[in-house]
Amino acid sequence: MEDMGRRRLLPEQFFKYVTQPLSREDVNLWVKTQNISVSKVSLFGDYLTSLYNLINDTYLGLDVIKTDKEITGHFNWCWEKTISNFKKENINFSIEGTHYNYFVHFFYESFYLNKNDEHLEKLKNFINILFILHAQKTKSELDMLSEIYILLNESLTVK
Repeated sequence: MEDMGRRRLLPEQFFKYVTQPLSREDVNLWVKTQNISVSKVSLFGDYLTSLYNLINDTYLGLDVIKTDKEITGHFNWCWEKTISNFKKENINFSIEGTHYNYFVHFFYESFYLNKNDEHLEKLKNFINILFILHAQKTKSELDMLSEIYILLNESLTVK
């Protein structure tokens, strides 16, 4: 997969990048060339689904969580709780690091600032489908999956 930051795409190339599904063979080749562990993809999908569900289930709404400090506090509680839950299963993620920075910004933009039912349902579906390798993927989705995979893989700690 080519890094979007390294070359400019023409509008029609960009449209293809974000909309055209890749063949099953291309996805399989991507898994092999990126040295992707299918079991880790599943684990990371479970991790993000758990984090999303906890954020969504415990969010008290704009009338209670109003400031950036309160949003960060809510996210941090959910983040640490998710990590703690996985630790009980002997799966250890670092609390701090690049992955934390990525996801605090990701959820700030995609969840806390866009809190409506239709958007949240799309976000939940996106997170779920992104980590299902046999589901159709675009190059854009594989690039995002690769980025998240690397971040979470680097945050795994051995105990």
